[in-house]
Amino acid sequence: MKPADSEHLGEDKLEAYAMAQLADAELANVEEHLLVCSTCIDRLEEIEGFTTAMQHAAQRIRSEEAQVPAREGFLERIRNWTPSPIPILGGALALAALLLMVGINVEQKPGAPVDVELIAVRGTTFGTAEAGHALHLRMDSKGISDAPMWRVEIVNDTGGRVWNGTGTSTADGILAAADRSFKPGTYFVRLLDGSGETAREYQLVIDKRKP
Repeated sequence: MKPADSEHLGEDKLEAYAMAQLADAELANVEEHLLVCSTCIDRLEEIEGFTTAMQHAAQRIRSEEAQVPAREGFLERIRNWTPSPIPILGGALALAALLLMVGINVEQKPGAPVDVELIAVRGTTFGTAEAGHALHLRMDSKGISDAPMWRVEIVNDTGGRVWNGTGTSTADGILAAADRSFKPGTYFVRLLDGSGETAREYQLVIDKRKP
């Protein structure tokens, strides 16, 4: 018998779950799988985040239509270009156009990646980088168990996850590439083992852009 998380849920099933469209019989099976499969949980969080952004964009459009009747014709044309409801994944380009149109503050394209070394010295872990850049992380792996691959996540100072990906073990440490920019502040980079336990946590300080 295969373990419960040996086969991941399909995108259509995750989308239906996020939109509360599953029948009771399927719902129990999906929730049982999500309890043991961190990969599907991560994908579900991405889908739910996309759905929320789409809903906010639609609300903003309705608000602007009510306040500025002269723009109704243009807004109506935009809606006619996109099917309703917009498919969660297939409508990515359409949603991007809507976000730009209503002035939602979307994240700017990150600057050239910068190398960040996260080291552990006498129980203290730290690293620094300049704001606005993607990050190439190199994490000190001394004192932790060997593994070819690691899960890596970055959280803000309140514990909210802002990025997650994978890390690869090398002779120089564990390498990971965060392909997004970060605002100034204090973050924490977590190195997770195969069971999801934190093997090490590094403090990461993002400084303001240099003039």
